[in-house]
Amino acid sequence: MKRLAPFAFALAVASIGTPLGVRAETGSGPAVVPVRPVTFVQVDLRAGLDRQRESENGIAALDARLLARTPVEAGGVSLPLQEAIRAEGGDLSVHVHDDRVAVELAGLPEAMPRLVDVLATAMNAPKFSLSALRAARKALLERIADRQQNNWDLATEMLRRSLARTGNLAMPRDGTPFSIQHLSIAQAQMFYRWNYRRGDLTTTIVGDETPGLVAALARLAAALPGGTSPKVSSPPLFLDASSLILRTTRPTLSTMIVASFRAPKPTSADFPAMLVEAALMKRILAETAGLPKGLDAFYVSRSYGARYRALGGRPQLLLYASGAVGRPDQLIGGALALSQMIGDGKLHGNIDRLKAQAIGDFAREESDPRLHLRLLRIYRQAGGTGDPVAKTIAAIAKVSPADLARVAKRYLVHPTIAVVQGSDGSGS
Repeated sequence: MKRLAPFAFALAVASIGTPLGVRAETGSGPAVVPVRPVTFVQVDLRAGLDRQRESENGIAALDARLLARTPVEAGGVSLPLQEAIRAEGGDLSVHVHDDRVAVELAGLPEAMPRLVDVLATAMNAPKFSLSALRAARKALLERIADRQQNNWDLATEMLRRSLARTGNLAMPRDGTPFSIQHLSIAQAQMFYRWNYRRGDLTTTIVGDETPGLVAALARLAAALPGGTSPKVSSPPLFLDASSLILRTTRPTLSTMIVASFRAPKPTSADFPAMLVEAALMKRILAETAGLPKGLDAFYVSRSYGARYRALGGRPQLLLYASGAVGRPDQLIGGALALSQMIGDGKLHGNIDRLKAQAIGDFAREESDPRLHLRLLRIYRQAGGTGDPVAKTIAAIAKVSPADLARVAKRYLVHPTIAVVQGSDGSGS
């Protein structure tokens, strides 16, 4: 089990005795509202896309849904696992990744041992009834349909599949309507039995660790069969093109363009400079869009920006723009032109404000505990130790224009570009 010390983000830092305060301006000055801390536990198992055969596309996502719907007792009433966790004062989410399934629990520190025990009960005896299978299928089909109407999901899924190294990882993450309809209870039971194994379990805790939590996690491990999940053969995939343009059409959506660049790992000396590059790209996108000030920040962040993500097991810097804020082809084109200029060493002057923006963007994103867990996992896998947030922020402050030029020349070349052609007709 991995034990990670709490980090400075909104809910998972302070102890119960010394709660954080949220300040709100009032006529007589700021009011301080105590905030209870929240502990996050993530349980990872080797039951992701790399463990499903081509004939069982979607089985990993289906099993994750079946687990979330397994009936368990909470307060003397039998409820589906997800609702039972909620009834006990917690929150549960299950996500399928390329190489794992991540079960995330959140709740007040003193509630976590009970929440983990409820999860252990479900994982010890998941229910694979016909009614549960029908409900899981329905939920998965609805999710597939929803993603087909989200230009960001469509673009990033195209990129993920193009970057996959094997055939298994290149399959649709949630399966297809056809494949989901043909998966049986026997296949779901077999996948669970082979892949939800004690030997593959890893646990990450972010926040306060109360007495009893470690013992509860040990009981969860004991609820799983021993050993590790068997590997599944999958043909390797190789793309010869240095640059690639992927395109799909959805007339009901606005156009979305996402340019994906290879990016350094969080443990790399190039990582801080790449975050400053991302801040610069955001600024160029904002200036090119020319939007009036005062727009909703959430709306703007959905419309254009730069994000660091791992797709197909590879760290990537994603530049994106939507037709909701103008011509995304012009916005992305301007950012790509700037990346060429940076790589040629044509960026000069003081970059202190840019570094401050990069620090703010990084700290704000890492305030989301689930995104923070994602960074921690990538950081640990790459061999990093200590606090990646503190280390990265300190390193950003030392980035120089020469660092930006070096990193741009190394990484900001040969992008893979995903285009979701929408009703606005832009994006050519």
